[in-house]
Amino acid sequence: MIFRTFNSSFRGAVQSWRAEIHSGDLESIFDPSRTALYDLLSRDGGPVLRLRFIICFNIIFRKIVDEDVLEQSFYFCSDAARLLAISQIMPCIDRAFTKIQNTIDAFIHNGSGWILHEVQYLDVHEGNFREIAGGCLNAALPSNLKNKHALLSLHCSGNQCFLFAVLATLFPQKTNANRVSKYTPFLNSINYSMLNFPVALSNVKSFEKANHLKINIFGFADNLVYPLFIGKPNHREVHLFFYDDHYFAIRNINRLLRHKTNENYFCVNCLSGFTRQTTLDLHQQLCLHNKPQRLSMPSDLSLKFNRFHRCVEHRYAVYADFECLLSKIATTFLNPNKSFTTPIEKHIPVSFAFVVVDHENDILFHKYFAGENVIEVFFSELMSITLKLIQEMKRVSKIEVDDITSYSSYRCVFCREFFDANSIRVRHHSHDSNSVIGMAHQLCNLLHKKTFFIPVVIHNSRNYDTHLLLKHLPANIAKDINIIPVNIERFIMFTLDHLKFLDSYQFLDASLDALVHNLNASNHDFQIFDAFFADEDKRDLLKRKGVFPYSFLDDLSKLSTVTFPSKEKFFNVLTQSHISDDDYSHAKLVYDTFGCTTFEEYLQLYQYTDVLLLAEVFGNFRKLSLSHYELDPIHYISLSELTFDAGLKYCKIELKLLSNVNDYLFFEKT
Repeated sequence: MIFRTFNSSFRGAVQSWRAEIHSGDLESIFDPSRTALYDLLSRDGGPVLRLRFIICFNIIFRKIVDEDVLEQSFYFCSDAARLLAISQIMPCIDRAFTKIQNTIDAFIHNGSGWILHEVQYLDVHEGNFREIAGGCLNAALPSNLKNKHALLSLHCSGNQCFLFAVLATLFPQKTNANRVSKYTPFLNSINYSMLNFPVALSNVKSFEKANHLKINIFGFADNLVYPLFIGKPNHREVHLFFYDDHYFAIRNINRLLRHKTNENYFCVNCLSGFTRQTTLDLHQQLCLHNKPQRLSMPSDLSLKFNRFHRCVEHRYAVYADFECLLSKIATTFLNPNKSFTTPIEKHIPVSFAFVVVDHENDILFHKYFAGENVIEVFFSELMSITLKLIQEMKRVSKIEVDDITSYSSYRCVFCREFFDANSIRVRHHSHDSNSVIGMAHQLCNLLHKKTFFIPVVIHNSRNYDTHLLLKHLPANIAKDINIIPVNIERFIMFTLDHLKFLDSYQFLDASLDALVHNLNASNHDFQIFDAFFADEDKRDLLKRKGVFPYSFLDDLSKLSTVTFPSKEKFFNVLTQSHISDDDYSHAKLVYDTFGCTTFEEYLQLYQYTDVLLLAEVFGNFRKLSLSHYELDPIHYISLSELTFDAGLKYCKIELKLLSNVNDYLFFEKT
């Protein structure tokens, strides 16, 4: 079994490897796979590793439906595993295979009807990580931690703060407790020969095992304490605190974690507080089966619609599209009597187009580019225009208002509830039109927080464009990056500072061609499209999904081609299909009618057509949602999230939430 790299991102920090398998017996491939995986993960040769990896099998399943045989491939992946030493590789691989085997068994036996036909290939996704390690630095605690008087800092030579923090916990001193000399007499009472200073978290397990200790280490972020490492039950318990690359001894764990005066007993596994020891004991019967994590229950006891900022139409939207040249890959085809997957083309970004549209359907800016470094140029242009748009959104104009009685109303413009004698009413006005919209409850108006982001809408980006963007993401492009993944290969949405990238397919699950056809059938007014293509006699040719010879564009030099490609050039290598005569005739008519002289001019026309039609389709969807539900889809990431809010808003339902941590753990366990 041979692994070959097939993907790399973040400048090589994350790599993906693939081994072709093509076997119908899953269990028979586990042993050779274990050996090959061990060789792959240990290829650097050193005894110490810093790797995270995920194993995925791509498996073809079949089932019979109405006497037809359906065939579909599925991915089955392990959990992310962390490797710190070569000795951990085989146990991690075994756990990964067990997880995958159990998942496949559940999939087959839960009534799906699918039968395993063939294991196609095995993928390994790996990345390096920096492990937490603590040394004796001049760490200064935040005032809120310092004022609790629950932590003890010992500054010692040789980055040995971990060792002396443990000694300070085991042998507490009443006077001069922060002096290292107070604990040196106890060094012979523990075995620390396995420690390397500064001590990494991976070193802690062997230390606590050798000394029959349970060591719990806590971290601090976003003004909250959280568990970093929780040891297994043993003889004595040692609590340590890790902050700013320095280990502190915890004098009093309850004082450190206490937020309420009546909470005196804390679970170190989830950091939940209780008023009685008996309550804590009952809680830990449920909690200690779970991985360490901080559990925070909602402060509100119920959930109702209160995201009123989503009721207002967002001011700007960007609609974008990318095209790639398909560089041919030299391929050796395998046994034709067996199904297999093999790469035949490499997708290299060659062009982009985007338009910026405001809430009145006016085109504020548009850009097309073709050539090299497409993603870098795209982000450069987009970041520049984003700064201007955000500045405009933050600009607040002074408005003149009449007396409050001029805007009297019996209902709040947000929650639609009647005002009563105790209601504090305020004017709600539009920052865009500088006009008063109506009266609102003061709280509702405060909840209507204006959000400063620029949405970038791309159709079916989850399956294609997002891969291009993240793979070629420029270094230091943004300070704040957030991603919502579906799995390790697909992402629903991601944000880069003020930019929010959305997939319109998550709202409208049809091809752009089908969506445009529906618009045409409804006599839609193509306001954005018609404003861009002013020639009324020509533009109707473009009000359908264009035709493009993807396989023809395999080199940048093809952009300079001065003749329209022949029909044979439109052959789709991936689907092994030709276009129809009608589609080819239409493409040729568009090329001639718009006076294209090179293939690049046709590409530019094709891309602008795509993004403008997307702007029409998604803009129309936004108008319908605002009209029927008073919710703008731009504020959401998928139709399901939009539907949930619409249900809360119009049914006026108040859902009761779990507020007791034990109730939550009970449901998790069941």
